[in-house]
Amino acid sequence: MNRAARKLVAGAFRSPDLLRGTSLQSRHASRWVLVDYEVRGETVSRIRFGILRHPRPYAFSRQSHKVIEYYLYDVDARRISRIEGRNITREAGRDADD
Repeated sequence: MNRAARKLVAGAFRSPDLLRGTSLQSRHASRWVLVDYEVRGETVSRIRFGILRHPRPYAFSRQSHKVIEYYLYDVDARRISRIEGRNITREAGRDADD
C-alpha cells in the first residue's frame, strides 16, 4: 500500500485539476514526503504528505524561513487540502535562515 500511496501523490502533481486551489505546483513534485495514509477496503483512500518550503517574509527580503506544510489528499473525493503549516525557523527561535 505504501507504493500505491506514493504513486497516487506523484500522479497528483501531474494533474493541474488536483493542484488547482492549492499553492502546490507541478515543480514541487520532487519535494514532497509521505507522512501516512488510510486504506478503505483494498485501496488507499486518504494520504497525508508534507512539503518543505523556504519562503521569504517579504518579496524584497533576502531572509528566508523553513516552513513545513502538511496536506491531505482525499483520493475518493479527488481533492487536496492544506492541513497545517509550521514555521520551523521561528519554532527554533530564529528570525531567518541564512
